[in-house]
Amino acid sequence: MEPGLIFALAWAVLSLVGGAVLVVRRRWLAAAITAERQSGAGRAGARGPSPKMFLAIGLVFVAMGLFIIIWWASAAF
Repeated sequence: MEPGLIFALAWAVLSLVGGAVLVVRRRWLAAAITAERQSGAGRAGARGPSPKMFLAIGLVFVAMGLFIIIWWASAAF
């Protein structure tokens, strides 16, 4: 197997795992970032990112991982 295909497969797996983590933990990530931003003095009204943002980014990573795996499978055979 070519090194480029191995690298693509590794990137696809990392993309799928990272995207799944962002989708599953999106509410926790948004709450943690919001709490961290509001913890500073004089920043009580600071807002954090929306859980929808993490959902969108996570789905993009999952789609990218699936695309790479499909591309890898078609190139391998």
